[in-house]
Amino acid sequence: MQIRKRIQTGVIVSAVAFATCASTVLADLTHRYSFTTDASDSVGGANGTLQNIATVSGGQLQFNNPLFSPSSFAGGYLSLPASILPSSGSATIEQWFTFGGSGFFTEAYTFSDRNGGANPPGANNGQYLMHTISAPQPANPPGGPNTGGSHIGQALSGYAGSLTPPPGPETDAFGTTPGIGAGGGGGYLDDGGTYMAATVIDGTAGTLSYYLFRVSDGVGGLQQTIAAVALGSFHFTDAFLGRSAFSADNWTSGSVDEFRIYNEARSGASILGDFNAGPNSVPEPGSLTLLGSGVLAFFRRRRSGDVS
Repeated sequence: MQIRKRIQTGVIVSAVAFATCASTVLADLTHRYSFTTDASDSVGGANGTLQNIATVSGGQLQFNNPLFSPSSFAGGYLSLPASILPSSGSATIEQWFTFGGSGFFTEAYTFSDRNGGANPPGANNGQYLMHTISAPQPANPPGGPNTGGSHIGQALSGYAGSLTPPPGPETDAFGTTPGIGAGGGGGYLDDGGTYMAATVIDGTAGTLSYYLFRVSDGVGGLQQTIAAVALGSFHFTDAFLGRSAFSADNWTSGSVDEFRIYNEARSGASILGDFNAGPNSVPEPGSLTLLGSGVLAFFRRRRSGDVS
């Protein structure tokens, strides 16, 4: 009798602990796009809108763009509410994706103030935060410390930038891991490989950190940490997956497995844990409700004498 009660108590404690831990994760996870059947946000309700020929199939967002699609092509992408990024404080953006040949200045994600226009306001003004998967690299040295083929770019006054001192022109956290991506260290991420990338904006430390991992072998990690533009300085009007904010850039070719936003600066250990767990690994709110109901039912059975 006592052994059985101890086992039952252990099950209850474990279930409650799991539910508490998972609830804490979900409290920090504000938006999640798993692309199970559509482009809905299973956490925050900020559903995406498929544009042009983009579809959701096979548990992925499919852009359906041919390789190196020119800007004259009506490419597929996903439009998201610009408000999904916190307006101040800290944030973490995580994305799992597989991209084919796309060309320079193609993006995994983009936040900008283009306000529905063709581009942000101009070379010397305009705001954006974006993950560029194929930025040009100088010939010598390829993949140098600040010349990766991928980077997280941020700007408050355009890519040329007329504001001095900073925040002026675009600042970038570059991909620097040797051998990752095509074209040398920190290379282009449109090489057909599957990657997990994370952007961590720490509002307390005032930093932006770029993490990148290759799924096939786990190569990667922290790429660079730079001074961040504060989230409160941005006033975004557009958010995209799979396209640039600039109309002259090519369309991104490939697919996305999952896109998440947390309202906290996740630690390096947490980012690594998310990578190891993979996409679609965070419990859905509904599963936690079922778990909680099961625990309560277990308690009720014990109280009514149904369980010894």
